Amino acid sequence: MSFMNKALWIVVAAAAPFAAHATVPDSTFQFYFEGPLFDQVSTAPTYVAGNLGVTIRGYSSSGQLVNVDQRWDGLGVSSSALDIGEITSTPLTPNDKGEYLVLTFNQAVNLSSLRFSLWENGLFDSFDHATVSWGNTTVSLGNQNDNGLLIKTFSLPNAVGTTFTIRATGDLSAFRLAGINATAVAVPEPASYALLGLGLAAVGVATRRRSVVK
Repeated sequence: MSFMNKALWIVVAAAAPFAAHATVPDSTFQFYFEGPLFDQVSTAPTYVAGNLGVTIRGYSSSGQLVNVDQRWDGLGVSSSALDIGEITSTPLTPNDKGEYLVLTFNQAVNLSSLRFSLWENGLFDSFDHATVSWGNTTVSLGNQNDNGLLIKTFSLPNAVGTTFTIRATGDLSAFRLAGINATAVAVPEPASYALLGLGLAAVGVATRRRSVVK
């Protein structure tokens, strides 16, 4: 390969991901192509989208608070200087549990879907595995995504809460959080609660009167 051809190949290879970025769907919190070119770490970065805010913390497989790794292709976990910065699990992690991210929102949200980069599907089973937990619910993630080229989108059923945990599982999982889709959950105001209470009281009185009449 001539020098000119090699230089052209390098330019095309470097530009391809940026050209493909146009096909990446937008998220409420977008991390893919929104971070720095090279890895940067921080303890608990906070992101804001409108009236929603989310603070993200990274943990090692043993549950130790570590750094969140930010890069152009998403967020990961950085447990040490030699860590690759992705959310990983290996055969050495205890009880099939790997590194994880904890998402803490400033208010209750409906987490409709999560997007991951570097996620690899398999023919019969996904190479990458993870769980998403909130409240008393845990959902396992594998091949049941949209098969996107650059990022994979997983829809979540009735995921309502303020705190969510994304944990890598399996033997060879390695991926990054590329996006979060969430909407605020409407919480009734105190006045609404008062009206509801009065309505229930009225129903109770009416029911009691009917019983007395009979």
